[in-house]
Amino acid sequence: MRDIWILVQLRQGTIEEFAGGLIAEACRLAESEGRVTAVVMGPTSETDLAGLGAYGVARVLHVQSPQMIRYQGELFARSLGNLLREHSPTCLLMVQTAITDDLAPRLAALLETGLVRRALDFTITDDHHAAAMRPVTNGYLFEEVLLPMIPLPIVTFSPSVLFDVQPDRTDQAAVIRITPEDVSAAIRTSVLDVIEAAPEDLDLEEADIIVAGGRGVGKDAAFSIVHDLALAIGGSVGGTRPIIDWGTLPYPRQIGQTGKYVAPRLIINCGISGANEYTGDVPISLT
Repeated sequence: MRDIWILVQLRQGTIEEFAGGLIAEACRLAESEGRVTAVVMGPTSETDLAGLGAYGVARVLHVQSPQMIRYQGELFARSLGNLLREHSPTCLLMVQTAITDDLAPRLAALLETGLVRRALDFTITDDHHAAAMRPVTNGYLFEEVLLPMIPLPIVTFSPSVLFDVQPDRTDQAAVIRITPEDVSAAIRTSVLDVIEAAPEDLDLEEADIIVAGGRGVGKDAAFSIVHDLALAIGGSVGGTRPIIDWGTLPYPRQIGQTGKYVAPRLIINCGISGANEYTGDVPISLT
């Protein structure tokens, strides 16, 4: 039986919005006879975790310890790695975020297994092999990656392919509390302090408010109006591809098909035409 594992990420104790789309991908891979297992690391509501059953999750492994108040790469990787070795699931799926950009390579190194990042599609071809599709050369081309199923592969999905889904059943997931093994002796780093980023410099995938500029704003000094507005309302600055090509903003600030997929609470678009490769589902968008 296929046991498809997913990592459900938390944001300030709340389940990330991409979880539903990731569960849908896992259900597709599990097929009729398999099951989906969600792993959640850190403090959150167990009622919310049980509610993941409405999306198709059979069980939730809630890993929690006093050290897991916030993400710490070594701790999370070792704790999750031990859990994966113990249960040997079919594969592990994640959403590509700033956290999994750090966590996934750590896990792959610990388990000595294959990792595919920014996957657009993932299929299990048979009991021994799988195939993933991912973009290359800045999204101009795509490549198919073939990888063995043993040891278990790790795949991070691009958020752009994970569509919002609605719960379609009344099931409740079984929530299993797990206290991880104490790995503090093996951890060589510690968090001394957390320095909050200025809103304008915040990673676009983490920002609640974004002010984005496009070709219509202009380059260089003309773009300062976007920075001024973001500073006034506490938002992070983003741009479309022409802005990045002009060198007005660095590539990590690009939003769209070849940039980052964002889901802020508010996005203000300035001078953006709204091409298909840019637009998507956002709570509120002012253009």
